[in-house]
Amino acid sequence: MKNISKGACRALCLALAFLLTFSCVPALSEGGIPQWINTDVEDAVGVLTLSRLKDDFHLAVNRKWLQFEQIPWGSSEASSFMDQSYEVMERKIALIGDKTLKGHDADLMRKLCGLALDWDTRNALGVEPLRPYVEEMEAIRTLQDLTDYMTSLEKNAFQLDPSAYTVQPDTAHPDRYIASLAPVPLILGDSAEYTGERTAYGNLVYGIAEKSTLYMLGRLGYTQEEAQAVFDGAIAFDAMAAPYIRPNSDQYTADHLESILNYYSREELEALCGPFPMAQILDLTATGQSEVFLVTEPAYFEAMGRLYTEENVVLFKDWLIYFLVNFLGGAMDREAYETLSAIEMEAMGISGAPSDLDVELELLETYLPVPMDNLYIQAYCTQEERQEIMDLIDDVIVHYRAMLERETWLSPATREKAVEKLDAMRVHAVFPDELGDWSQADFRSKEEGGTLLEALRTLNQFSIDACVNRVNQSVDPDEWDQEYGATSQVNAYYTNSSNTITILAGILGGVFYQPDMSFEEKLGGIGVVIGHEISHAFDADGANFDANGHVTNWWTPEDYAAFRARAEKLAAYYDGYVPYKGGVYSGNQVQSEAIADMAGMKCALAIAKEREDFDYNVFFRQFAKVWRTKMLPNALIVTVATDSHPLGCLRTNVTVQQFEEFYETYEVGPGDKMYLAPEDRISVW
Repeated sequence: MKNISKGACRALCLALAFLLTFSCVPALSEGGIPQWINTDVEDAVGVLTLSRLKDDFHLAVNRKWLQFEQIPWGSSEASSFMDQSYEVMERKIALIGDKTLKGHDADLMRKLCGLALDWDTRNALGVEPLRPYVEEMEAIRTLQDLTDYMTSLEKNAFQLDPSAYTVQPDTAHPDRYIASLAPVPLILGDSAEYTGERTAYGNLVYGIAEKSTLYMLGRLGYTQEEAQAVFDGAIAFDAMAAPYIRPNSDQYTADHLESILNYYSREELEALCGPFPMAQILDLTATGQSEVFLVTEPAYFEAMGRLYTEENVVLFKDWLIYFLVNFLGGAMDREAYETLSAIEMEAMGISGAPSDLDVELELLETYLPVPMDNLYIQAYCTQEERQEIMDLIDDVIVHYRAMLERETWLSPATREKAVEKLDAMRVHAVFPDELGDWSQADFRSKEEGGTLLEALRTLNQFSIDACVNRVNQSVDPDEWDQEYGATSQVNAYYTNSSNTITILAGILGGVFYQPDMSFEEKLGGIGVVIGHEISHAFDADGANFDANGHVTNWWTPEDYAAFRARAEKLAAYYDGYVPYKGGVYSGNQVQSEAIADMAGMKCALAIAKEREDFDYNVFFRQFAKVWRTKMLPNALIVTVATDSHPLGCLRTNVTVQQFEEFYETYEVGPGDKMYLAPEDRISVW
């Protein structure tokens, strides 16, 4: 599949309602990590819940918010990030309603909104726009039919097949764009769910996927038995492929990067895939012209060749039908949109119902990411705000350099390489210098006789073409990819291949940043976020990339062994946390983000040390506010199973307990549950 991840498979990563029992009594688990109340789950904090600062700093700081903040209708969580997201959403809603906006980007927005809210036409058509695409799939009877389908843009208009390919900077040599091939995400989200008994998470995802599929196929005239057979066939296809995909628990191991750096020529790729027509599928776009192909899971594509037989044609077809109806179902009539939304929301325990604004925003952000981003930048971003953030980034980098230079466990040779990488780091702050150009994107409006499905097909193809036409071209490491990193996202991130940190405009608000905040508040908010993103250059993943983004071992053997030992100690500590009754927490899964949390805090404290009369209490409390979160119990299952970030309560408590400044500020000592003996502390940097 190509670009299906952009909002098309939401149902596959949500969860069915599942009641959990939580312990509300703090206790020290065997192995070390305190079993603080998991305040990330709704209703964990009540009137009688203890909140002694020295036992649970996150709870003590955020107690009132955690007790009284309501999860909004239509959402599965409340958090500082969600608060800021709603602020950004209100700005986007204002853009949608602003009839004075001029230019091609604004025209595209209005045309897509017009088609999205043309419910009279959508309702009159019902699910009929899907029927021709389904009939193309149902016509598949033989292996040759299947090949003809997957290798024809006329038949396979949305380019559905069991491969997820893109064109990206070469992981090992990021100065060139090459084709990258990976497995399509599994229906159940994790290959481990197909071996033995499914976990709670697997059951959650299975339930939503099954309900959504049976509903959509029923609308298309399938009997209950026929629809169930298609869904079962899709799951059976996944089950055949799953053994050849690394489970989620292995995605963060020390050898992960080495395992995915597998390069093939076209001839070698064809030999790997056998009868599976991977090369011909790539030839549908410029991707097939790549000089080299990076294949992240060779065993999967080798297995596709073995599974590509006449006996399995029906299962391949069922899988294709499954993804088509789940990909496009929400673009049909109001009944389909509201029913599919209700399946998700009921499963998650979410109150409320989607509005027309939800319809517009989802489609605009999925299919017009760059035009919408351009309009947002022009309306809400300022050079003054950008300059202040750039100044803060410069300050953080200066102190980060000093922090690396003082790191006692590094040898001079490795320290020199680390500082070299930091000094070479690129910065994308707030918004790009040049706006993205989608002037060639267009589709027919409602007035011109266009339909929503036609528009989505056109925009999907435009996005694919814009990506794959880069194949074999040189990479501009300073380019800001707005389709991936829209400035209105409430987010910040680091890119290994270009050694770049990106701080997006969307995160500049709420508890993260306000122009009139004190210095301590800014440092505890956006300052620590900046330090966190810089730290990704030196986390378990970033440690494998040099100053130019090349995969290079720049460590001495002794230093890298020491680094891995420290990272493994950190992971083992998180392994000791119990997120909910019967739940298992993976330290490997959250390892890199936890390393960055702690290194970002260390850098911020280095800045604080140089400020006269710095108020550490204000700083630490602001940091705790950033990570306050409460989510529905069902959402917690999904988060624990899939999120590479620690839970919010852990991002506060485990981070601050690594630093003497915290102990000194609040007089925390042995016997307090926030206390961690110096020899047991796990901060890698």
